[in-house]
Amino acid sequence: MRIDELLEKKGLSVETIKTEEPLKTAIKVMNEKHIGALITVDYNGDVAGILSERDLLMICSECAPDKNRIVKDHMTPKSKLITLKMEDNLQTAMKIFTEKKIRHLPVLDNEKLTGIISIGDVVKELLEVVEEENKYLKEYVMGQNI
Repeated sequence: MRIDELLEKKGLSVETIKTEEPLKTAIKVMNEKHIGALITVDYNGDVAGILSERDLLMICSECAPDKNRIVKDHMTPKSKLITLKMEDNLQTAMKIFTEKKIRHLPVLDNEKLTGIISIGDVVKELLEVVEEENKYLKEYVMGQNI
C-alpha cells in the first residue's frame, strides 16, 4: 500500500502550529486533540518542522516549562525533518520509523504538507492486511474457496 492510499483512508487532516506560538499553546492543542506531534509552520504556512511528545519531555527533564518559551525553540527543525512522499509505501515508512526511532512522519507533495503518518497508522494497516490474508487462507484450507 502506498502512503497516499493510507492518507485517503485515514483522512488528510493535520494539526499544525505556528513556530512563534507559546509552548503552552502547543501542549494544550496536543492534549485536546489526543495527538503526539504537531507540524510546525512558518508565517507563510510552510512546513518549518515538527514538535513531538519527545521534544516536550526533554524540556520537562530540564526544568519546569517557562511560560515564555515558544515552539520554535524546541521543535525538530525542517533541516533535520524526515518526511514521506505520497508515492512512498508502508514498508518505507516502517523502515524509517524503526531505524530512526521516531513515531511521526509528515507527508509532503511538492514541498507542501498533505498529511501526517504515525507508526500506529502503519501498524494498524499492516495488521488489517494480515487479518484479511488469514481469513482467506482459513477459507481456502477449510475448502471454502473464494
